[in-house]
Amino acid sequence: MTMINSPGSAIDLMIEPHPSMFGLVIKGSVPLPTATRTDIKLMRYLASLMHSRASRDVLNMAGLLADSLFIETPGVIVRATACASPLFLGEMEAEAIAARHPVVLLRHSQGQSANDVTIDLVLPGDADLRWLQGYRLFRGLAGDSCIVPTGDGPSVRLLPHGLFLTEHAPYADDWDRTAGIERANAHLDAHLRGGWSWR
Repeated sequence: MTMINSPGSAIDLMIEPHPSMFGLVIKGSVPLPTATRTDIKLMRYLASLMHSRASRDVLNMAGLLADSLFIETPGVIVRATACASPLFLGEMEAEAIAARHPVVLLRHSQGQSANDVTIDLVLPGDADLRWLQGYRLFRGLAGDSCIVPTGDGPSVRLLPHGLFLTEHAPYADDWDRTAGIERANAHLDAHLRGGWSWR
């Protein structure tokens, strides 16, 4: 909202439109496909990174993100899919508005390399929604987990009490970011396959 005040006149308010993903919901479209075994493992993996329990999302306020999980302690809705962006951004927005909780969509590749994950995240605020798209999982040397941008932008720390948005990157440079993403991929791959993992 912008206030325009001319000398000797009344205050005019000009409401600026906010970007919305509702236009991406196709009228009459089908909801997300049923969660696959890989989808469920990815969603539970994110809950384990936040040291929290996940349960079936009984809220599903907008009814658009079926088979999603609700990470209880921080109050985050999580869904995984093999569908590419921009599919389901409108559904994420509707769910975030209806539930007033952050919504995380984990996008993985199909087939054996399901550890190649990108993340779309919508954070509801007091007046607007904040979108973070095309993010990657990052794992620090101490085992801390974050969601980081592929370019510029804020990072998101995954903590037991919620998602912590910070402008301070958990890496020093591009090489460090790449190494952290590779550590996260190796850790995720071990989780999906049930084998050895880096700390």
